[in-house]
Amino acid sequence: MIAEVAVNYPTGPALQTFHYEVPPGLPVALGHLVRVPFGPREVQGIVAGFVEQSPVAELRPILSLLDPAPALTPPLLALARWMADYYCCRLNEALWAMLPASLAQRAQPLYHLGDDQPPADLAPREHAVYEALRRAGRALPAATLRRLLGKQATGLAAALRALEHRGLVERDWTLTSPRARPRREPHVVAVSPPPAADEGSPERLGLWRWLAAEAGGRALPLSAVAAESGQPEARRFVRALARAGAVRLEPREVRRDPLAGLAPVARATPALTPQQGVAWPPIAKAIAGGRGGLFLLHGVTGSGKTELYLQALAATVERGRQAIVLVPEIALTPQTVQRFAARFPGRLALWHSRLTDGERYDEWRRVRGGEADLVVGSRSALFAPLPRLGLLILDEEHEWTYKQDQTPRYHARDAAIQLGRSADAVVILGSASPDAVTYYRATHGNGTLLELTERVAAADEAVPAGPAPGAPLPLPPVEVVDLRAELRAGHAGLFSRALQTALRETLAAGEQTILFLNRRGTATLTLCRACGQALRCRRCDIVLTYHAQPEGLLCHQCSRRQPLPVLCPHCGQAELHTFGLGTERVAAEVRRLLPRARVLRLDRDSARDHRAIAAVLGRFAAHDADVLVGTQMVAKGLDLPRVTLVGVVSADTALHLPDFRAAERTFQLLLQVAGRAGRGPRGGRVIVQTYLPHHYAITAAAHHDYAAFFRWERAFRAEHGYPPFGQLARLVYHGTSAERCQTAAEQMAGALRDEVARRGLPDLEVLGPAPPFHGRLRGRWRWQIILRGREVQRVLRGRPFAPGWLVDVDPVTLL
Repeated sequence: MIAEVAVNYPTGPALQTFHYEVPPGLPVALGHLVRVPFGPREVQGIVAGFVEQSPVAELRPILSLLDPAPALTPPLLALARWMADYYCCRLNEALWAMLPASLAQRAQPLYHLGDDQPPADLAPREHAVYEALRRAGRALPAATLRRLLGKQATGLAAALRALEHRGLVERDWTLTSPRARPRREPHVVAVSPPPAADEGSPERLGLWRWLAAEAGGRALPLSAVAAESGQPEARRFVRALARAGAVRLEPREVRRDPLAGLAPVARATPALTPQQGVAWPPIAKAIAGGRGGLFLLHGVTGSGKTELYLQALAATVERGRQAIVLVPEIALTPQTVQRFAARFPGRLALWHSRLTDGERYDEWRRVRGGEADLVVGSRSALFAPLPRLGLLILDEEHEWTYKQDQTPRYHARDAAIQLGRSADAVVILGSASPDAVTYYRATHGNGTLLELTERVAAADEAVPAGPAPGAPLPLPPVEVVDLRAELRAGHAGLFSRALQTALRETLAAGEQTILFLNRRGTATLTLCRACGQALRCRRCDIVLTYHAQPEGLLCHQCSRRQPLPVLCPHCGQAELHTFGLGTERVAAEVRRLLPRARVLRLDRDSARDHRAIAAVLGRFAAHDADVLVGTQMVAKGLDLPRVTLVGVVSADTALHLPDFRAAERTFQLLLQVAGRAGRGPRGGRVIVQTYLPHHYAITAAAHHDYAAFFRWERAFRAEHGYPPFGQLARLVYHGTSAERCQTAAEQMAGALRDEVARRGLPDLEVLGPAPPFHGRLRGRWRWQIILRGREVQRVLRGRPFAPGWLVDVDPVTLL
């Protein structure tokens, strides 16, 4: 057998896999992690395929398996090949992106003494290295040598090269250990007979009896014995009992459970509403058929999409298959995770980037071993190695977070569709505001469109006399406030008169409010009124945002922070003033306007990790606050029946950006955040403040009218050849020299234009090069080229890109 192996080591752009002989008796299968020779070293690899012939006459053998079970399933291997071809990346980049980073093993040199005796004229540094190896008596990696030598480690690499050249030191290769391993803890098991009375204190005897009786003969983790037994000195007593032979200490594997402490939200399975009853049969038929299928579930906020997901999951599991549910950001959907955990107790695995290495490794092994029927997670959960995958669900399929921002730059939506084809799995894309490309495809034969146009009531424990679960609820009315008219009326406050009145009424009624502004900080601009210059980040081509807590200027790209100067650094005048607004200023204004209101803020400054986000949302759900001020984090996946008012402080923040998705992004955010209001029997309302009340994105969102928005957006994109009427690719060159970036971009653009002309591709345009909206980020200048037309991969496949180039097929933004 000849195996194709993708190595975990840098290779040339044209080299995708390498051929190796499979030794007789070595049970190698597709997806196995293997140890292979690669030049003078040993490296880690993935078996990506098998061939009958090799272009190389003499093949080197696979050395060993690194894991007895394959790490990737055949459908995932097929997906990796598709990703490499479609997104124009290397196959090994696609394959290794599918595995937890903690599984990676790097080639590592080990140094040991040779057979020659050292001469007397060794340099002091070389002599120190030689003596360190002699004292160790074994081969050592460079890192260990550096630690042993301490201050003498300066110039270690040069000393090792010199010793190797003279034959005094030899080098072998090995693989580093993976970062994550199974966790093992000592467990306690009571054995018979009990300890004699004179061999221990009454407390020890009591602990033994508890272990034998109350613990039911279970092996308990030593760390848990004290808590469960109520004996504070349990650890000391257990070790004494072990010495007496009355208990046995056994090291056992312990699972690091990311769901520990999660309280599942159990709900009775409701009867399907009439609209759900129409949408469900096509999905059920596809699941029963076992041959896959693609569905776009377009349902207004609160229409019961999640219940259809749960029905589909249950039907899939009943047929012995497994499922993946992707959510845009796991920290923002705790209620969804709780519902899934309640419906599938003990069979759910959680998968996202904020897990520790150990948690992710344990979940990955559970999934690979078939111990979980359902994986819920963010973008990377798509690569969970479920052996019997039958269903893929993407909730909020329109979200930009499904696009990977580093190589391979895949979109989870398109990758999920491809994985569904490979695995014969049903794919459900759900959204209240679908991506325009997804909706266009679904209405033109690529998938089945299912629509839920009515919001339905859910059980509300706070209002037991509310509508029955499943009863229709009206969508919240939206009032659009023209801020130009407010100014003409002499009202220049942060909140319009209508929003101020609504805030007071909502607080007086004991209900809750969400205020949305997609900008962090207190002020978005610090400007000198003397010279007109704005304070900008030294490393990025963007203005600094003023934050009041902690006070200072912050770059929202590189996170560089600096104090607010007293004098303008450009002209030296004391005329610096802040302009604009952010969530900090909105929260401060609410406290000034409503001193009795309890205010929480939810943005990247106030909640930096998933635990902090969950804590803020938990407090708001428990009605520990009256007003929640936040960025787009408040627009996603929240079901809060007490929220009866949503205020959009400024709907215009993204409309003027030079990006073809600016209107779509604005519409989606407005529709999503408006959907947080009126989800309970109290009803709700939405107030949108804008200077552009007649823009089609705002008028369509105000009427909850996706069809109207799509008509406008479709006409705009058809006119300019944007997706779905043409494909885009974005090529960005970045470096420390602005001139070098410009030169490299101009050369690449010329080469691309030459190839388009040579191959006669009139349906493909090369636009640029030019600096993008952010011409400098984190100290690196940027120039970009845009390809627009049909099948942009035609001029990208096989093209070598030097270091510094980023290739993004189907970009979600051109900024």
